[in-house]
Amino acid sequence: MPQTTQKSIPGIIALRIFGLLLFLFLLYIANNLSFFTDNPLNYQIILFLNNHVLLLVLITFAFLIGEIFNALIFPLNLPAPFFNAVGAVLLVGFLIRIFALFDILLDNNIFHFLDALSFIIYPFVFIIVLIGGYILILQNLVQPDQSLKKETEPRQDTAASKTREAITWEDVGDKFKQAVYDLLTLLRSSIKK
Repeated sequence: MPQTTQKSIPGIIALRIFGLLLFLFLLYIANNLSFFTDNPLNYQIILFLNNHVLLLVLITFAFLIGEIFNALIFPLNLPAPFFNAVGAVLLVGFLIRIFALFDILLDNNIFHFLDALSFIIYPFVFIIVLIGGYILILQNLVQPDQSLKKETEPRQDTAASKTREAITWEDVGDKFKQAVYDLLTLLRSSIKK
């Protein structure tokens, strides 16, 4: 069973906003550097990204809101799958536009069928992500009950558990130090050759 780690909401917001600002900064640099290059492929890709900045911001905020709701406790996390599904549909729409850009760049209609299938793809992605999100919420609700049952059951000592030695953190640290030393020795010997 997957274990979920509790994330702080300010940490989620800071990380996602930082990622968005980093992307916008890199796009700004790419826009300024495009004046120094005479590459039509580079220009078309940057123009594509400039035309779809709003869509990328919407994708970021849809997933951000979904992740914020997902970090909350049970009754408050119910909107999370909806926002994740909206974000997934927007992301698939962006990917379809990227394939359309490939068609333009390659002068072919290889991915033209995606436009015709988009009315099937969008609802399918929305429903799958929505159902998957609610299944995860239900699984997280049921999972603590199963762990309580395991804790209340009496433990049976077997011969294998009696013969096991107790491993301490010092043993783990010593093994880790030895592994790092062996790795560095191996690297040093390969560099000398």
